[in-house]
Amino acid sequence: MARHACILGPAAAAAAWIVIGVSWALNSGWFVFTEHAFSDLGGGAARYPWVYNYGLILVGLMVVLYSLCPYKVSLNKIEAFGSGLLLTAGIFLSLIGVYPAGTRPHVFVSTWFFVQMDMALIALSLGAYKVRRSSVSLASLLISLVAFPVYILVGLTAGWPSAAVAEAYGIVVIDVVVLLLTLDYLGRRV
Repeated sequence: MARHACILGPAAAAAAWIVIGVSWALNSGWFVFTEHAFSDLGGGAARYPWVYNYGLILVGLMVVLYSLCPYKVSLNKIEAFGSGLLLTAGIFLSLIGVYPAGTRPHVFVSTWFFVQMDMALIALSLGAYKVRRSSVSLASLLISLVAFPVYILVGLTAGWPSAAVAEAYGIVVIDVVVLLLTLDYLGRRV
């Protein structure tokens, strides 16, 4: 079971990009990467907003199930705690689809998804590094720790051209760290 759950991390990353890509293709007449937020693809102006919204609900469920992987292989309390944070991040990702752009709770659930995911990845990376002290776990820890300060620094200096560009940065960071952590988990007896 744990091995199957571990595969859901990279699968969720791929599924998220597929959802974004298909939604963008369906809305290519008006959606501009450097002017909009990805969430606009699920808002009132979107064609077929259900593709984006149901897609995020599904990807969020995949993240929730993926959280079982670090929990099952956890060798310390930090990893177990991180898996709980990851589960919560998956719930918030699904809530972005439940409360699409233009609804009152949308800004909260979308912001909290990224905050929660960052905390989860830091905890999981720290826990993995304490277990193995491998270059993979060190890389995931360093990326997790540096990602948010870089986001803030870019925002304060050059500025992000759009919410979608900032979101893409965050998603790429999440994807890289999840891939590194998954490699670490699969290297253990799962």
